[in-house]
Amino acid sequence: MLEPFIMAGVLDDKALEKRYRRNLLVLLIDWMAYGSAMNFVSMTTVLPAFIMSLTDSKIAVGLISTIFVLGWNFFQLVSAGRIEMRKYKKPFLLRITPGERIPWLIVAFSTILLAERDPLLTLLILYASYIVINVSSGLCTTAWLDILAKVIPEEKRGFFFATANLASSILGLVSGIAVAFYMNFFKYPVNYAMCFLTAFILVTISWLDITFIDEPPSNIVGNPHSVREYFSKIPRIVKNDRNYMFYTVSGIIGSFGGIASSFYTAYAIDRFKAGGFEIGLFTSVLVGTQILTNILWGFIQERYGHKTVLVTGGIAGVLATLTALLAGSPSYFLLVFALSGASFSAFMVSSFPLLMEMAPEEDRPTYIGLNSALRAPSQAIAPIIGGLIIEKYGYPPAFLVSSLFSTFSTVILARVRQKPRRREETSMLGKLLKRF
Repeated sequence: MLEPFIMAGVLDDKALEKRYRRNLLVLLIDWMAYGSAMNFVSMTTVLPAFIMSLTDSKIAVGLISTIFVLGWNFFQLVSAGRIEMRKYKKPFLLRITPGERIPWLIVAFSTILLAERDPLLTLLILYASYIVINVSSGLCTTAWLDILAKVIPEEKRGFFFATANLASSILGLVSGIAVAFYMNFFKYPVNYAMCFLTAFILVTISWLDITFIDEPPSNIVGNPHSVREYFSKIPRIVKNDRNYMFYTVSGIIGSFGGIASSFYTAYAIDRFKAGGFEIGLFTSVLVGTQILTNILWGFIQERYGHKTVLVTGGIAGVLATLTALLAGSPSYFLLVFALSGASFSAFMVSSFPLLMEMAPEEDRPTYIGLNSALRAPSQAIAPIIGGLIIEKYGYPPAFLVSSLFSTFSTVILARVRQKPRRREETSMLGKLLKRF
């Protein structure tokens, strides 16, 4: 009599496993394509160099980071209230995501047609497009992460992020070589236009890929909250969840610690006359380090947890800034971008999984969006402050301030509690193939 139920259970398990494998593959392709695209329009190397070709203003360089953090961080909270109680988040994602992809094509053509004739108009088009890209990305991120949390089990999320970042970093290394080739083979401004056009092609591949996500229904559904109801629960989270607030405050302070990273390329250009080849090399080192450290972080997060990865990444970020501060030649920046890549990959591997561990399922979009929104003002103003300090006092004072804030942020992050690693989850090497 029990046999039909047993068979049904086996079929259900097989169906769930099939869905998991499909979604894992789709999300990996999405991450790799989108991540590779972002290397062609890197905020650390390509975009600062392009802006410096259009204007001498250091504030203009810092503004690109401000646009990113305001759009991407603040609008996560805006979308969280819209999607939190929805049974399916994928339709919302597919409606909004064209806005974070199509503008790169506009930037590519405007660069070819206008960069030499009208640098100011080119810069304004870049800023306008970048605003649309990052507002759309912010609106999409909460939905995308909630879908990921539904289709990737908690114990496999660290593995997913480590694997996804490893794969995209390997492709990113190729991207860095391609950037260096573009910069040297093509004349200005076609070299930058090729970077933007390639980014558009890759994000289009990512766009097509996410249509294949097989999203399961949410366990918690209901009527959408009114704006008043939704925002009334935010003070409760802030007041009652101290661990979450330690994590968030660390990110707020860390925003000022990230001042220096927005200006590494500008500093190398201004002080050491770094050219197109060096910019491509910096990008390759930045991405190549991410390849190696993604493997390292994958092992560390399984044995010691995501907080350990983030604290170690924070230390690497401090060392990157101090190395830039003490640099005596362009070769020092190979180490600067290596340490910066290690710090960035730590964030990409462990920041979202640690946040997901903290968040109850019914409030997960709010936890994600609120964390980003609370950090948005400091992240938006920090690059502008950095630009002002550099224009008035030079790079060294800005880098020194950045390193102090990074250190303070890492100390606070060390106070965050995390779920203990279960003993059977500590061996990544023994399970690597089984995970798929």
